[in-house]
Parts: sequence; structure tokens; C-alpha cells
Amino acid sequence: MKAVQINGYSKKLEAHINDIPISRIDKHQVLIKMYAAGVDPHLKLAINGKVRVFDQYKFPLTLGIDVSGVIEAVGQEVRNLITGDRVYALLPLNTMGAFAEYVVADASIVAKMPGNLSFEEAAAVPLSALTVVQALNVLKVKAGSKLFIPGGTGGFGQIAIPYAKSKKLFVAVSGDESSRHVASSIGADHFIDYQRQDYVKLLKDFDYVIDTRGASEFRKELSILKSGGKLLSLIAGPNAGFAARQGGFSTIQKIIFSAIGMPFDIAAYLQHKTYDFLYVQPNGIQLKNITQWIDETGVKPIIDSTFPFSQVNEAIAKIAQGTAKGKIILTTKEVETTNI
Repeated sequence: MKAVQINGYSKKLEAHINDIPISRIDKHQVLIKMYAAGVDPHLKLAINGKVRVFDQYKFPLTLGIDVSGVIEAVGQEVRNLITGDRVYALLPLNTMGAFAEYVVADASIVAKMPGNLSFEEAAAVPLSALTVVQALNVLKVKAGSKLFIPGGTGGFGQIAIPYAKSKKLFVAVSGDESSRHVASSIGADHFIDYQRQDYVKLLKDFDYVIDTRGASEFRKELSILKSGGKLLSLIAGPNAGFAARQGGFSTIQKIIFSAIGMPFDIAAYLQHKTYDFLYVQPNGIQLKNITQWIDETGVKPIIDSTFPFSQVNEAIAKIAQGTAKGKIILTTKEVETTNI
């Protein structure tokens, strides 16, 4: 089969399409014929090695974490999935493997696709959906509270906004003016044009912030929270609380995480607020619940662009630019018609 791989960390965001054997499945796994895969910002960090503090990859590494497709084979102990099921999954970030014609995954992280989504749309869901579900769980959100997502109009925000609204939260987001209509159409209560407006001057007494911008925005985001407010970052850096909550890390990693997060923890503590960090994890049960929510609400992710397998480097370059207005998708349609 064909797979998109890298042979090591590199500042050059470039991958190669290689021919590799199809992996065998064990009794708890399924083999998925991949139809579409999400091209996510995590790819940039994986290629240039900036997630080494979390994940030590084995090379050559097949890229990609969001996948949708059809089950080709199931292990002997798999009971909830059968051959022919249309499924999607978030693969473990420490192994990846979605950018391949066939993908092996533990059945526990796979769920049936929402019935109203195409394969391309389904591949746009797992990372974003599981991130917002897990973020709101960590924040322990309460109905009627106020949430701000800076930059919340991209692939993540387009799932996060309607999902947060389903939890009865007031949701404010920022983005460029061209994103205003999209944000409003999917339920955002307040939109801020970051090119013309300063959210620090417009927002106050918020309960929660989900940070998608990193350390450079930390103090601004912290300032809009009320006393007791919570800031959860997807970018800025891990801390001791994250290491304790998620578990499975070595003593060295825990020390490193504590050191990285200490400035954020102290700054938040001095303002009677809290800081936390999230590194999303695969979860088939949560994804099954997302399928039910999408089937009930009719929510659909917005696709920015779709690239064939042969143009994977163009897709990676586009996600690295950070200008996408929705999800970028890689498909095997071209491979299907020529090589299978």
C-alpha cells in the first residue's frame, strides 16, 4: 500500500509517499480502508520535532491522526464493529498512521460515522470534536457560563462552537472579518474582528478560555477571566496538573512539564485563576457520543480544501500557513482509481 511518511525530524515540512506492507491486525484491532484523512496543525509540530517532549516517534513514521473509511477486517475479539462499517477515528498522537491506504487501529478508539456526513466531512471531525469534549470536561463547565475561544473560527472552532452551545454556554470567538458570518451561523454569541478590535477591551468576567494561540496570548487571555476563572491551553505548554491528570509520563517528563508550566501556573495563581493544558487523546466512547450528537443536530464541519494523495506536501504547506477557513482534507480517490 501507499503511505505518506517522514524519515526523521526536519525543519522542512516535506513528506514522501512510500510503498509499505499492510500491517496485520491483532484480535482487538480493525483494518480500515482509508477514504479521507484530516490535515491538522499537529503535523507541523510532529515533522519539526516540537512534540518530542510528549512523543518519541519511530521512523519511518506514517503521518496523520484523523481518518475515515470502511472496515476491511476485524480482530477475533472485536464485537462492536463489522466488515463494511463506515467509521472514523482519532489515532494516537504518538504513533499516527492515518495517511495510508489502509490503517490499523484498536477497535476501542473507532466509532461509526455520523449518517449525514461524507467521508471527507467525517475526517474533519475526530480531532476537533474530541479536543472540545475533553477540554470542557477538564474545565468542568457549567451551563450559563461564558467561554472565549481566540481564533475560534477554524477547523477546531467550527465543531467547538456548536458543541459548546449545546452545553448552554455563552461563546465568544475572534477571527478575521471574513469569518464573522461562519461564526454567527454556527452559534457564536459574540464575534471579535482581531484585526480591528482588541478583545481585552471588549470582554471581561469570563469563566473559561480555551487557548489556541499559545504563550504570546496568555496574559491577555488571563486578563479577561473573572476571579476563579479557568484558562486551558492547547498550545502554550504542559504543567504539573496536566502530568498528574493524564498520567503515563516518566519522572523526567513530569519534571519538564512542571518547569514549562510553572510561569503559567504562578501567573494564574496570583490572579486567583487557574491554568491547565490539554493534549487530546483517542476515545471511542466519546467519539460514539459525538456521532449521536451530530446525527441529532445535523452539524457539519466546513471543508476548506481537499487534496489528493499525490499533493500531500501542498496540503501540509497550506495547514502550516494557518489561513484555512475550515478543515483541510487528504483523500485517496486518486489512488483508488489508479493503484488499487
